[in-house]
Amino acid sequence: MYKSIACRYHEIATKGHNRSMFENKLVANMRTLCEYEGMEGLVFQRIRGRIFIRKLKNGIFSSEEMEKMKNVLSRSFGLESFSPVIECEPDINRILNVIGESARGIFEEKLKTCDVVQFRTRARRSDKTFPLRSREIEIEAATRLQEIFGEKIKVNLDHPEISIGVEVRDRIALVYYETFKGPGGLPVGTNSHVLALLSGGIDSPVACHMTMKRGCHVDFLTFHSFPYTPMESVDKVKRLASVLNRYQKKGRLYSCNISELQKLIRDNCNPRYRTILYRRQMMRIAEKICRFQKLNAIVTGESVGQVASQTIVNLSIINDATRMLILRPLAGLDKLESIERAEKIGTYHISIEAFPDSCTVFAPPSPAVAAKFYLVEEEEKKIPNLEEELEKAFRSIEKYEDL
Repeated sequence: MYKSIACRYHEIATKGHNRSMFENKLVANMRTLCEYEGMEGLVFQRIRGRIFIRKLKNGIFSSEEMEKMKNVLSRSFGLESFSPVIECEPDINRILNVIGESARGIFEEKLKTCDVVQFRTRARRSDKTFPLRSREIEIEAATRLQEIFGEKIKVNLDHPEISIGVEVRDRIALVYYETFKGPGGLPVGTNSHVLALLSGGIDSPVACHMTMKRGCHVDFLTFHSFPYTPMESVDKVKRLASVLNRYQKKGRLYSCNISELQKLIRDNCNPRYRTILYRRQMMRIAEKICRFQKLNAIVTGESVGQVASQTIVNLSIINDATRMLILRPLAGLDKLESIERAEKIGTYHISIEAFPDSCTVFAPPSPAVAAKFYLVEEEEKKIPNLEEELEKAFRSIEKYEDL
């Protein structure tokens, strides 16, 4: 019975003169994600504080189409919530008639399984010239429903089984029965384009998702160590990137083989510093991609203190390898929090598939927890032809699009 979906935002509403830019980007992103799901021919209308989605020729959304829309909108960063709505004229009699007509089927379905249905009404009046206040609209709506259903329904403001929402605007009134939570944040593309180091683990996909939520479009870089790691590990990362791309206009994946660099570090450097040296070379390669592709930051899934290379001292030494800004969205999260987020965004079950990654190749038995910067520099000087090897690794990069 729904011809329209009303979308609400929160953080965008705090923006000043550039608010329309955020709204336009949100609409563009929603349209793109809808097209990915085969939902084309939709009309998006911006009315201050709301975005309405309708079908061409004012058609009704089928149940299948509505499920697709719920899926898409739950992944559209910038949305706070959304509701399928029935639109009518902003007249109290018309509003009450719409409630009486639309609620009948909903309440009768509920009454099949219980004797009394608990309900509440919630109203919001953004048009202050409307003759009734929000509380008065709620009372009128509840009264109309009780006239229809009598003792079969009962008001329960705290734990209702059915909640009827009414929103009165200057030119339109909305009636709705469900409100779904959006992902919040800012629309992807309203902040800078960044490059994320994406491994096959649990943490880095979560870091990508959190960065998207702050408006950044994310491209991905993964490292592999073929033949010491199987190429299936790259396929796994492709699948993770594909899941993450469901939240944004599709980002590119870069794949770089660093096995030769790792062998040189293994053969020439103190084993205690291997992982730090690996990470420093990864940052240099990532910086080179950023310079070529005009990306503005590097994103990692590192969490402070989670492993030996992620102590504050070691992270500062890794940072020193690049002049790029490094974002670590997971810095304050523990592993259980990362797992919980990974489950919500749909990457967890892919991440726990058992494939070795580059950081575990030639892993030292006793890594340095608080390395000395000057010692790491001395070890790095022992790597033969480092600049040439970094260039070789950079030239080995493969690019995957349309993930």
